[in-house]
Amino acid sequence: MKVLQMILLVLCLRKGHTVPVPLCDLQNSEVETVAKHSLTLKGCIGKFSSQEVYVLNVQSKDSFLILEVSRDSQGEDMSAKPPVLIVNTNPGVFLFITGSASHLPVILHYSNHTLSIEGDKPKWKALQSNLPVNSEELLQWAKANYSEVTFFAELQNPKNIYLDLKMDKTGPETCVLQDNFFATDILQTEYRIEGIQKCDIANKEPAKNAYIVHVTHQHPHPSHKVIDINVTINNGPCEKPPMVYMKSEEGYVWNIHNNENIGILASGNSTLHSFQIPATNLPETKDELIRVASRNADLNSISYIHVFDARSVILPVSCVEKKIIPTTKKPEDQCSKLLSSNENYVCNKEKLIFSMNKKVLEVCNLQGPEEISFEDSNCTAKIIQDNLMLSTSNTECMSREVDNTVYNSIQLRDKSQEFKHFLQCKIPTMKIEVFENLDFTSPTKIFDADKITYVRVKTSVANRSKSRCELMVDDKMLWLNSDRHQHSFEDFSWIFNTQGLSLPDANSAKLNCSFCYGYDIQVECCIHESMDVNIIKSNSQVKGLSMESVLGITFGAFLIGALLTAALWFIYTRTRSSFKMQPVPTVPGGSESSSTNHSIDSTQSTPCSTSSRA
Repeated sequence: MKVLQMILLVLCLRKGHTVPVPLCDLQNSEVETVAKHSLTLKGCIGKFSSQEVYVLNVQSKDSFLILEVSRDSQGEDMSAKPPVLIVNTNPGVFLFITGSASHLPVILHYSNHTLSIEGDKPKWKALQSNLPVNSEELLQWAKANYSEVTFFAELQNPKNIYLDLKMDKTGPETCVLQDNFFATDILQTEYRIEGIQKCDIANKEPAKNAYIVHVTHQHPHPSHKVIDINVTINNGPCEKPPMVYMKSEEGYVWNIHNNENIGILASGNSTLHSFQIPATNLPETKDELIRVASRNADLNSISYIHVFDARSVILPVSCVEKKIIPTTKKPEDQCSKLLSSNENYVCNKEKLIFSMNKKVLEVCNLQGPEEISFEDSNCTAKIIQDNLMLSTSNTECMSREVDNTVYNSIQLRDKSQEFKHFLQCKIPTMKIEVFENLDFTSPTKIFDADKITYVRVKTSVANRSKSRCELMVDDKMLWLNSDRHQHSFEDFSWIFNTQGLSLPDANSAKLNCSFCYGYDIQVECCIHESMDVNIIKSNSQVKGLSMESVLGITFGAFLIGALLTAALWFIYTRTRSSFKMQPVPTVPGGSESSSTNHSIDSTQSTPCSTSSRA
């Protein structure tokens, strides 16, 4: 018995040495991580009747709120009455509205303490109303004014809101608020993740940072089982890649977007650049996850990010910066550093544009912008607002274009120093595609005037860029509607459509698209592409004749009928005259002096006869 007690005591002592000890002191972090989900504080849907009514009750810490309203669903006819959008916000909010639904005749009610309404909404009727703050009261206000509510959502601290106008014909008879309501396929919100924690690791030679993304879902779990995560490195590339640990409940898979090296361990199967990564068994709790991450011997820090009900996460990570021994820097060292870090450049087939903040003049002790130039010292800079700008064509100022890349250099000259920095600007690519549907599986060069046609503009540049497309038919120009963006590993895409456009009756047209990109100066660099397309009207060809054809046939039938009537009348009149000129035989045996014979004879006279009797 004593031997058994000793063994148990040793086991307990040994086990006591494995009691987890906190590895580091977690502190709040300033890293801005953004997630997107469809979860609302309160929400509901109602069956569509005669008018669509969408209600948003938004409480936000930010003073600027973006609301993107779209109508992406196909095969749904507009109701007889225009859709209604009711938006209540807390005081002092700037509400910016955008999206493809701007061409619809929407009725907008917004709270009277909303500071401003901006955006592209040419057909919208905006009404400032005294809206209740409480969600239950706001729902009753909407029902009292519009009978029924199609969709309701209460949101807290969203960054961006994406609302898709959809008529639900299968939902409940009436909209009844529910806590933690999933607005799947109707609404998605981006929000900043709060409560991010970070701890520093006391290593002599730290080489990399670790990040734990822990996504949990409230019951009932949403139907989607894919979590998109976009990992960006803000000071890369790194000498040693950061480690990212991704943990969620069983059954969830990860779709990873990243263009630089990172270390990955995920609790579910994951995909990176079309490569499949098998799942890793990760623990369930925060402390255990931190302990797993701490097994790396050369860590600089561990960050823990807890995310609720995320469809997607944008995670910025950073490299470990080498510690520099403090020294007294000379002014020219500060100048070189500023010149190397404070530059922006863009280019296309025609020109190269370079810009930097004009504080370079003060830091580098320059007398004026003429002391900054391209490789050709005659091509000097100009001041535009708060920036210095140099611009040249690809054949001047010693610029060279080789294999779709423009080469030049920036030079700084004064009495005490000379600085030279080489520029290598890759000209962006651009591609136009036309499709019959939104799944982009049926490419075409035909615009059907009776259907919605979609145009996709793909480019290799996404930074601060914009795009537009127009359809030139004879001398008439039609702007295509802008739709949502798409982002993949290789490119950035804009989607346009012809919904609501009245395409003229023409056989051929020219599709012109462009995208422009730039920085904080009022100069943009644009790329242009064109495509020859045809316009048809499928409904007219399938269902029958057009109105013009029907009118033409009707007029032709009337004209032919009139001519036939005239011909018959002419034949009738000529036949009647000939009938009158035929001789009538006399009745034999009668008296010549009788009145009857006299009457008959007298009627035989014609202009061609000389007497009444032969």
